[in-house]
Amino acid sequence: MPANRIYTNEHLLTLIGQQVVYQRQQCEIIELLDGCEFVLQVLEDDISIQATQYGEGHRAVPVTYTLSVFDGEGELHTELVSAGLHLLLSE
Repeated sequence: MPANRIYTNEHLLTLIGQQVVYQRQQCEIIELLDGCEFVLQVLEDDISIQATQYGEGHRAVPVTYTLSVFDGEGELHTELVSAGLHLLLSE
């Protein structure tokens, strides 16, 4: 993934804990993976069942989404822009 010189890893890390609306659900940014993907956790009552290594579902966990920070050209990914993260980054 191409590097983006505008947004440093430290700048992206400041967004952890911020809330955004993604796919009409209130979410919180809970993690930055390898400086190139955000993990969003849905704050509403939606849950999913997490499977064990054997494929058996026993544990209810919050719904999460993983979003790429940059597209193939090094610009902010359109999904992040639609979630309003570009506004948080410009602050």
